[in-house]
Amino acid sequence: MDLSVIKERISIIERLEQENRVSRELLKDALENSETYKDVAAKAKESATEKKRIKDTLMNESGNKSAVESIKENMEEISTLKEILSAELMEYYQEKKSDEIESADGTPRKFKISIKLSRTNSHDDRDHYGQFEPKAKI
Repeated sequence: MDLSVIKERISIIERLEQENRVSRELLKDALENSETYKDVAAKAKESATEKKRIKDTLMNESGNKSAVESIKENMEEISTLKEILSAELMEYYQEKKSDEIESADGTPRKFKISIKLSRTNSHDDRDHYGQFEPKAKI
């Protein structure tokens, strides 16, 4: 693949992203200038506040509180396991040159490898798994 094709594709993507930023700003301004929209948004905010208050009350009941805590703990473990699995599958792909692996029950499973282009020097705070590392406190 010719490097100039890749560079051109990056330029096109960046140009389209900039166009989207400008268009989003125009739409945001149009919404902010509409009295009807502002009135409905204020009512929606009041409803959302009331909904949150009721939800918080229900989630703090003893039976629900333990379920919420259990879900939170499971989500943390799932997140950690997915990070590890991602690194393992990348290593598997590099070694075997295959995007398919057998699951524990013998079913073939395909996996996807996702690439994201980062801005200049934006990867400096990431570890070798691509996760942000906490900055050292001085």
